[in-house]
Amino acid sequence: MPPSYPASGTLRNGLFIKPVPSRFTPNQVSRYLSAIGYQPSYDALVVASGAFPLNPETLERLMRLHLLTFPFENTQMHYTAEHDMEVSPEGLFSRFVNDKSGSYCFGHNALFLDILRGLGFRRVLASSSQHIRGYSVGARVNIASTGSPHSFRAYNHLILLVQPSKNDNQTYVVDVGYGASCLMRPLLLSADPSNVIYGLTETERHRLAFESRRDSSLSSSSDFSTTVGDLWNIEVGHRKSTNDPESWHRQFAFSEYSETWQQDIEFSSFTVSHRLSEFFLGFVACVKVFTVDEPTETGEPPVERSKRAMYRIIISGNELKKSYGAKSEVIRKFDTEVERIRALREIFCLKLKDEDVEYIKGRAAALPTPSA
Repeated sequence: MPPSYPASGTLRNGLFIKPVPSRFTPNQVSRYLSAIGYQPSYDALVVASGAFPLNPETLERLMRLHLLTFPFENTQMHYTAEHDMEVSPEGLFSRFVNDKSGSYCFGHNALFLDILRGLGFRRVLASSSQHIRGYSVGARVNIASTGSPHSFRAYNHLILLVQPSKNDNQTYVVDVGYGASCLMRPLLLSADPSNVIYGLTETERHRLAFESRRDSSLSSSSDFSTTVGDLWNIEVGHRKSTNDPESWHRQFAFSEYSETWQQDIEFSSFTVSHRLSEFFLGFVACVKVFTVDEPTETGEPPVERSKRAMYRIIISGNELKKSYGAKSEVIRKFDTEVERIRALREIFCLKLKDEDVEYIKGRAAALPTPSA
C-alpha cells in the first residue's frame, strides 16, 4: 500500500496543480536557457512546441544552473536612489537575463516560476502538450538559533511547489532564493523520514517536517483536544564530516494552501525592503555558487557543469567568505564601502559603480566612505 499523506509526496487529498500560462514568451524562455548555459539549446520554436523534457531530473538541472548563474543579493535595496527591489516580471527578466544580476527570494522564485511555466507551454493539440505545473506559496522564516525555540516571522519568504511530470501529481518543493543553505535540488513534499536530500555537499542536507502549529485557533474535535493548522517545515542539517552527527535547524514553515500572486509578492517585497526591523535593511548580502573546475588527467570529457562539485562565495556585511561543506574561511574584510562595491562588481559581476556609494550613506548597512 502506498504511503498516505503527509508521506505520500503529494498535496493534501491528492490535489493537482493546474497548468498556468507563463508571463514570458517562448523567445524569453529560450534566452533564459541560453543565459544559464543549458545544453542542448532550445530555440523559441522548440520551446513553444512543448518539446522540452519535463521531469524531476531536468528540474534539478535547471535549479543548479540557475544558482550557478545568478547571485542571491539585495544590492538594489542599498545602492539605488529608490531603494526598491525589482519584482515585476519584465523587470526581473531584464535584471537576470540581460544584466546577469540577481535578487532575493521574491525575485528568484517569481522569475523561476514563470520560466518553469514557459517550459510547459500549452499547445492546441492536448495529446502533444506537456505542462510543468507549479505555484508559489508564502513562507515564514525561523529567526531563532539552532537549539532554541522556533520563532517565525510574518510571511517574508517565497517558495514554489511544482509537479514536474505530466502524468502524475508527485509534488516537489523548489527554492532558488534562500541564499546560503539554499535547496540545490527539488525536495519531494513528503514527511517520510527517509526523504532527505543533499545540499551543496554531503555535509549539508535538507528534509521536511510536518506538524500542527501550536498557536492555531482551530481544532478538529469538540473538546478541543486536537490542534490543526498543519504546516510544512524545511530543515537543514549540517555536520563537520559525513561521519559526524548532524545539527538540524528549521529554516522556514509554509502551508500548501498559502498560494501567492503578483500583488502579494509586491507587497511582501516592499515590506521586507523598507521596514526598519527587517534583517535585509541593515545588511548587504550576496551569495553565489561556483563550480570546482578540476582538470581531468585521464583525457575524459569534463563532468557536466550542473553535476560538478560546488562552493559558495558570500558577502555578509563587511566580510567576503568562501564556504565549502563544513568549511568556511574569511577571504577578505572590507574597510570601506568602495571596497565592497568593487568586490560585488569584480567577483559577482554586478553592475555597480563606485559612485553608487552615495545611495547607502547614512543607512544601517553602510560601511565607512573615504573622506574627500
